[in-house]
Amino acid sequence: MIRPEDAEFHFSQGSHWQWVETIALPFCVPEANINVIVYVVTRPMLGVCMADVTIIDRITDLWEEQAYVDNQQHMPCPAKLSDFSLPNGLTVRAVDPVNHYQVEYQGIDDTWFKLDYHALHTAYDINDPAMDPLAAKRNGPAWDSSWSGHYEMTYRITGELCVRGQRMAVDCVETGDRSWGPRPERENGAVIWWHVSFGEALTCHMFVQHDIAKTNEFGALISGYILEDGELSGLVEAKGRNEYRRVMPMGGEVSVTDARGKTFDFTFSTVNGCYWAPYPSNTYLQASMRAAHKGLVGTGVQQLGLSRAYLTRHRDAIRQRY
Repeated sequence: MIRPEDAEFHFSQGSHWQWVETIALPFCVPEANINVIVYVVTRPMLGVCMADVTIIDRITDLWEEQAYVDNQQHMPCPAKLSDFSLPNGLTVRAVDPVNHYQVEYQGIDDTWFKLDYHALHTAYDINDPAMDPLAAKRNGPAWDSSWSGHYEMTYRITGELCVRGQRMAVDCVETGDRSWGPRPERENGAVIWWHVSFGEALTCHMFVQHDIAKTNEFGALISGYILEDGELSGLVEAKGRNEYRRVMPMGGEVSVTDARGKTFDFTFSTVNGCYWAPYPSNTYLQASMRAAHKGLVGTGVQQLGLSRAYLTRHRDAIRQRY
Protein backbone atom coordinates (compact mmCIF):
# COMPACT_ATOMS: atom_id res chain seq x y z
CA MET A 1 0.00 0.00 0.00
CA ILE A 2 1.32 3.41 -0.99
CA ARG A 3 1.10 6.17 1.63
CA PRO A 4 1.72 9.94 1.49
CA GLU A 5 5.16 9.47 3.02
CA ASP A 6 6.16 7.45 -0.08
CA ALA A 7 6.54 10.77 -1.87
CA GLU A 8 9.76 11.14 0.18
CA PHE A 9 13.08 9.29 0.10
CA HIS A 10 13.25 5.71 1.41
CA PHE A 11 17.00 5.20 1.81
CA SER A 12 18.83 4.84 5.13
CA GLN A 13 22.46 5.19 6.19
CA GLY A 14 22.90 1.46 5.52
CA SER A 15 21.46 1.50 1.99
CA HIS A 16 23.53 0.18 -0.89
CA TRP A 17 25.61 2.80 -2.69
CA GLN A 18 23.62 2.06 -5.86
CA TRP A 19 20.31 3.02 -4.23
CA VAL A 20 18.12 4.96 -6.69
CA GLU A 21 14.83 6.81 -6.36
CA THR A 22 13.01 7.98 -9.49
CA ILE A 23 10.06 10.15 -10.45
CA ALA A 24 8.50 9.94 -13.93
CA LEU A 25 5.91 12.59 -14.81
CA PRO A 26 5.31 12.49 -18.61
CA PHE A 27 2.65 14.50 -20.42
CA CYS A 28 1.45 15.09 -23.97
CA VAL A 29 -0.27 17.49 -26.36
CA PRO A 30 -1.77 15.04 -28.89
CA GLU A 31 -3.16 17.66 -31.26
CA ALA A 32 0.40 18.99 -31.76
CA ASN A 33 1.91 15.45 -31.90
CA ILE A 34 4.02 16.27 -28.84
CA ASN A 35 4.99 13.98 -25.98
CA VAL A 36 7.20 15.16 -23.15
CA ILE A 37 9.43 13.10 -20.89
CA VAL A 38 10.00 14.51 -17.39
CA TYR A 39 12.23 12.09 -15.50
CA VAL A 40 14.36 12.42 -12.38
CA VAL A 41 16.84 9.74 -11.23
CA THR A 42 18.36 10.41 -7.80
CA ARG A 43 21.28 8.56 -6.23
CA PRO A 44 21.10 9.82 -2.64
CA MET A 45 23.96 7.66 -1.32
CA LEU A 46 26.24 9.36 -3.85
CA GLY A 47 24.64 12.79 -3.50
CA VAL A 48 23.85 13.20 -7.21
CA CYS A 49 20.86 13.12 -9.51
CA MET A 50 19.99 13.16 -13.22
CA ALA A 51 17.06 15.01 -14.73
CA ASP A 52 15.76 14.71 -18.27
CA VAL A 53 13.30 16.89 -20.17
CA THR A 54 12.81 15.66 -23.75
CA ILE A 55 10.11 16.95 -26.10
CA ILE A 56 9.31 14.44 -28.86
CA ASP A 57 7.45 15.40 -32.05
CA ARG A 58 8.58 12.95 -34.76
CA ILE A 59 9.77 9.42 -35.49
CA THR A 60 13.56 9.31 -35.77
CA ASP A 61 16.48 7.09 -34.84
CA LEU A 62 18.28 10.01 -33.24
CA TRP A 63 17.43 11.52 -29.85
CA GLU A 64 18.96 14.86 -30.89
CA GLU A 65 16.54 15.21 -33.84
CA GLN A 66 13.64 15.76 -31.47
CA ALA A 67 12.18 19.19 -30.70
CA TYR A 68 14.07 19.70 -27.44
CA VAL A 69 16.50 17.75 -25.24
CA ASP A 70 17.79 18.76 -21.80
CA ASN A 71 19.46 15.77 -20.15
CA GLN A 72 21.76 16.70 -17.28
CA GLN A 73 23.79 14.23 -15.27
CA HIS A 74 25.43 14.62 -11.85
CA MET A 75 23.46 17.53 -10.45
CA PRO A 76 23.26 17.78 -6.64
CA CYS A 77 20.73 15.36 -5.16
CA PRO A 78 17.79 17.22 -3.55
CA ALA A 79 17.31 17.01 0.20
CA LYS A 80 13.70 15.83 -0.20
CA LEU A 81 11.57 14.51 -3.04
CA SER A 82 8.27 16.10 -2.08
CA ASP A 83 9.49 19.64 -2.79
CA PHE A 84 12.65 20.39 -4.76
CA SER A 85 14.21 22.55 -7.44
CA LEU A 86 17.16 21.52 -9.61
CA PRO A 87 19.83 23.61 -11.38
CA ASN A 88 18.34 22.66 -14.76
CA GLY A 89 15.21 24.72 -13.99
CA LEU A 90 12.89 21.87 -12.93
CA THR A 91 10.75 22.29 -9.81
CA VAL A 92 8.52 19.52 -8.42
CA ARG A 93 6.19 20.01 -5.46
CA ALA A 94 3.84 17.44 -3.93
CA VAL A 95 0.84 19.58 -2.94
CA ASP A 96 -0.98 16.44 -1.79
CA PRO A 97 1.79 13.82 -1.62
CA VAL A 98 1.38 11.09 -4.27
CA ASN A 99 -1.99 12.49 -5.43
CA HIS A 100 -1.28 16.04 -6.63
CA TYR A 101 1.98 17.42 -8.02
CA GLN A 102 2.80 20.85 -9.34
CA VAL A 103 5.65 20.76 -11.87
CA GLU A 104 7.40 23.75 -13.41
CA TYR A 105 10.34 23.99 -15.76
CA GLN A 106 12.30 26.95 -17.09
CA GLY A 107 14.65 25.73 -19.80
CA ILE A 108 16.57 27.34 -22.63
CA ASP A 109 15.45 28.68 -26.02
CA ASP A 110 12.15 30.00 -24.64
CA THR A 111 11.03 26.52 -23.58
CA TRP A 112 9.10 26.05 -20.33
CA PHE A 113 6.02 24.48 -18.78
CA LYS A 114 3.80 24.88 -15.74
CA LEU A 115 1.56 21.90 -14.90
CA ASP A 116 -0.73 20.31 -12.33
CA TYR A 117 -0.90 16.51 -12.04
CA HIS A 118 -4.07 15.18 -10.35
CA ALA A 119 -4.29 11.45 -9.64
CA LEU A 120 -7.29 9.59 -11.03
CA HIS A 121 -7.02 6.60 -8.69
CA THR A 122 -5.26 5.12 -5.68
CA ALA A 123 -1.57 4.64 -6.41
CA TYR A 124 -1.06 1.17 -7.88
CA ASP A 125 1.49 -0.65 -5.70
CA ILE A 126 2.83 -3.47 -7.87
CA ASN A 127 4.36 -5.23 -4.85
CA ASP A 128 1.13 -5.34 -2.82
CA PRO A 129 -0.79 -8.65 -3.22
CA ALA A 130 -3.97 -6.90 -2.08
CA MET A 131 -3.74 -4.70 -5.17
CA ASP A 132 -1.73 -6.59 -7.81
CA PRO A 133 -3.01 -10.15 -8.47
CA LEU A 134 0.47 -11.29 -9.56
CA ALA A 135 2.40 -9.93 -6.58
CA ALA A 136 1.83 -12.90 -4.24
CA LYS A 137 3.43 -15.34 -6.72
CA ARG A 138 6.68 -13.41 -6.98
CA ASN A 139 9.81 -14.11 -5.00
CA GLY A 140 10.99 -10.54 -4.56
CA PRO A 141 10.09 -7.30 -6.34
CA ALA A 142 8.28 -7.14 -9.67
CA TRP A 143 11.29 -6.67 -11.92
CA ASP A 144 14.59 -6.34 -10.10
CA SER A 145 15.96 -4.71 -6.96
CA SER A 146 15.40 -1.23 -8.40
CA TRP A 147 11.67 -1.88 -8.05
CA SER A 148 11.86 -2.86 -4.37
CA GLY A 149 9.31 -0.09 -4.08
CA HIS A 150 7.29 0.94 -7.13
CA TYR A 151 3.92 2.36 -8.04
CA GLU A 152 2.13 3.64 -11.13
CA MET A 153 -0.29 6.53 -11.23
CA THR A 154 -2.55 7.77 -14.01
CA TYR A 155 -3.00 11.55 -13.86
CA ARG A 156 -5.16 14.27 -15.36
CA ILE A 157 -2.59 16.88 -16.34
CA THR A 158 -3.44 20.50 -17.07
CA GLY A 159 -1.40 23.64 -17.65
CA GLU A 160 0.72 25.25 -20.34
CA LEU A 161 3.75 24.29 -22.42
CA CYS A 162 5.97 26.58 -24.47
CA VAL A 163 8.33 24.98 -27.02
CA ARG A 164 10.84 27.42 -28.53
CA GLY A 165 8.38 30.27 -28.18
CA GLN A 166 5.27 28.38 -29.31
CA ARG A 167 2.75 28.26 -26.46
CA MET A 168 0.07 25.59 -26.16
CA ALA A 169 -2.45 24.39 -23.59
CA VAL A 170 -1.94 21.02 -21.89
CA ASP A 171 -4.97 18.90 -20.97
CA CYS A 172 -4.27 15.18 -21.11
CA VAL A 173 -4.42 11.87 -19.27
CA GLU A 174 -1.02 10.19 -18.82
CA THR A 175 0.62 7.59 -16.60
CA GLY A 176 3.73 8.16 -14.53
CA ASP A 177 5.53 6.15 -11.90
CA ARG A 178 7.88 6.20 -8.93
CA SER A 179 10.56 3.66 -7.95
CA TRP A 180 13.09 3.08 -5.19
CA GLY A 181 15.72 0.45 -4.46
CA PRO A 182 19.29 -0.54 -5.45
CA ARG A 183 19.71 -0.08 -9.22
CA PRO A 184 22.83 -1.62 -10.75
CA GLU A 185 23.72 -0.22 -14.17
CA ARG A 186 24.15 -3.60 -15.78
CA GLU A 187 21.90 -6.50 -16.79
CA ASN A 188 18.61 -4.65 -16.38
CA GLY A 189 16.95 -6.94 -18.90
CA ALA A 190 14.66 -6.34 -21.87
CA VAL A 191 11.19 -5.14 -20.92
CA ILE A 192 8.25 -3.05 -22.12
CA TRP A 193 6.44 -0.39 -20.05
CA TRP A 194 3.20 0.29 -21.97
CA HIS A 195 0.02 2.26 -21.41
CA VAL A 196 -2.87 3.81 -23.34
CA SER A 197 -5.60 6.19 -22.16
CA PHE A 198 -8.98 7.13 -23.62
CA GLY A 199 -9.57 10.22 -21.52
CA GLU A 200 -10.63 9.53 -17.94
CA ALA A 201 -12.99 6.73 -19.02
CA LEU A 202 -10.38 4.04 -19.67
CA THR A 203 -6.66 3.46 -19.14
CA CYS A 204 -4.68 0.26 -19.60
CA HIS A 205 -1.19 0.02 -18.16
CA MET A 206 1.12 -2.99 -18.27
CA PHE A 207 4.73 -4.03 -17.76
CA VAL A 208 5.88 -7.14 -19.67
CA GLN A 209 9.05 -9.00 -20.50
CA HIS A 210 10.17 -8.93 -24.13
CA ASP A 211 13.00 -10.82 -25.82
CA ILE A 212 13.31 -8.65 -28.92
CA ALA A 213 16.30 -10.65 -30.20
CA LYS A 214 14.05 -13.68 -30.72
CA THR A 215 10.46 -12.59 -31.25
CA ASN A 216 7.97 -9.80 -31.87
CA GLU A 217 5.64 -11.34 -29.28
CA PHE A 218 5.46 -9.83 -25.81
CA GLY A 219 6.70 -11.99 -22.98
CA ALA A 220 5.31 -12.71 -19.53
CA LEU A 221 3.14 -10.14 -17.80
CA ILE A 222 4.90 -8.61 -14.80
CA SER A 223 2.26 -6.15 -13.65
CA GLY A 224 -0.53 -3.91 -14.90
CA TYR A 225 -4.02 -2.59 -14.40
CA ILE A 226 -7.22 -1.38 -16.00
CA LEU A 227 -8.71 1.91 -14.82
CA GLU A 228 -12.31 1.94 -16.07
CA ASP A 229 -14.70 4.69 -15.03
CA GLY A 230 -12.74 5.19 -11.82
CA GLU A 231 -12.53 1.48 -10.93
CA LEU A 232 -9.02 0.04 -10.64
CA SER A 233 -8.49 -3.66 -11.45
CA GLY A 234 -5.19 -5.53 -11.69
CA LEU A 235 -4.28 -7.51 -14.79
CA VAL A 236 -4.02 -11.29 -14.65
CA GLU A 237 -3.14 -11.95 -18.30
CA ALA A 238 -1.68 -10.03 -21.23
CA LYS A 239 -0.48 -10.84 -24.71
CA GLY A 240 0.62 -8.68 -27.59
CA ARG A 241 3.11 -8.06 -30.33
CA ASN A 242 5.03 -5.24 -31.96
CA GLU A 243 5.82 -4.57 -35.58
CA TYR A 244 9.24 -2.97 -35.98
CA ARG A 245 11.26 -0.62 -38.14
CA ARG A 246 14.72 -1.81 -37.13
CA VAL A 247 14.18 -1.81 -33.35
CA MET A 248 11.71 1.07 -33.26
CA PRO A 249 8.20 -0.24 -32.41
CA MET A 250 5.89 1.00 -35.17
CA GLY A 251 2.61 -0.52 -34.02
CA GLY A 252 0.94 -3.66 -32.87
CA GLU A 253 -1.84 -5.16 -30.82
CA VAL A 254 -2.48 -5.98 -27.17
CA SER A 255 -5.12 -8.04 -25.37
CA VAL A 256 -5.41 -8.00 -21.57
CA THR A 257 -7.69 -9.59 -18.98
CA ASP A 258 -8.19 -8.08 -15.55
CA ALA A 259 -9.06 -9.59 -12.17
CA ARG A 260 -12.79 -9.11 -12.87
CA GLY A 261 -12.50 -11.38 -15.91
CA LYS A 262 -13.00 -8.54 -18.39
CA THR A 263 -10.92 -8.59 -21.58
CA PHE A 264 -9.81 -5.49 -23.47
CA ASP A 265 -8.32 -5.50 -26.97
CA PHE A 266 -6.23 -2.63 -28.35
CA THR A 267 -4.42 -1.80 -31.56
CA PHE A 268 -1.82 0.95 -31.69
CA SER A 269 0.57 2.77 -34.01
CA THR A 270 3.59 4.96 -33.31
CA VAL A 271 3.22 8.70 -33.96
CA ASN A 272 6.58 9.87 -32.59
CA GLY A 273 9.60 8.32 -30.94
CA CYS A 274 13.35 7.87 -30.72
CA TYR A 275 16.18 6.24 -28.82
CA TRP A 276 16.34 7.70 -25.31
CA ALA A 277 19.02 7.01 -22.68
CA PRO A 278 18.34 8.56 -19.27
CA TYR A 279 21.46 6.84 -18.00
CA PRO A 280 24.24 5.40 -20.14
CA SER A 281 23.86 1.69 -19.30
CA ASN A 282 20.37 1.44 -20.76
CA THR A 283 18.70 2.65 -23.91
CA TYR A 284 14.97 2.98 -24.37
CA LEU A 285 12.98 2.99 -27.58
CA GLN A 286 10.53 5.67 -26.51
CA ALA A 287 7.44 5.45 -28.72
CA SER A 288 4.32 7.59 -28.40
CA MET A 289 1.21 5.85 -29.67
CA ARG A 290 -2.23 6.42 -31.12
CA ALA A 291 -4.46 3.59 -29.86
CA ALA A 292 -7.88 2.22 -30.75
CA HIS A 293 -10.42 0.26 -28.70
CA LYS A 294 -14.04 -0.40 -29.75
CA GLY A 295 -14.27 2.77 -31.80
CA LEU A 296 -12.46 4.91 -29.23
CA VAL A 297 -9.21 6.66 -30.12
CA GLY A 298 -6.65 7.30 -27.39
CA THR A 299 -3.01 8.04 -26.76
CA GLY A 300 -0.22 6.24 -24.96
CA VAL A 301 3.44 5.48 -24.52
CA GLN A 302 5.57 2.41 -25.06
CA GLN A 303 9.03 2.28 -23.52
CA LEU A 304 11.09 -0.64 -24.78
CA GLY A 305 13.85 -0.87 -22.20
CA LEU A 306 17.07 -2.54 -23.36
CA SER A 307 20.25 -2.81 -21.36
CA ARG A 308 23.33 -2.27 -23.48
CA ALA A 309 24.66 -5.57 -22.15
CA TYR A 310 21.62 -7.29 -23.69
CA LEU A 311 21.99 -5.38 -26.97
CA THR A 312 25.65 -6.19 -27.43
CA ARG A 313 25.19 -9.83 -26.42
CA HIS A 314 22.45 -10.25 -29.04
CA ARG A 315 23.66 -7.77 -31.65
CA ASP A 316 23.89 -10.24 -34.53
CA ALA A 317 20.48 -11.80 -33.83
CA ILE A 318 18.84 -8.36 -33.60
CA ARG A 319 20.45 -7.14 -36.84
CA GLN A 320 19.42 -10.30 -38.68
CA ARG A 321 15.82 -10.04 -37.50
CA TYR A 322 15.29 -6.33 -38.05
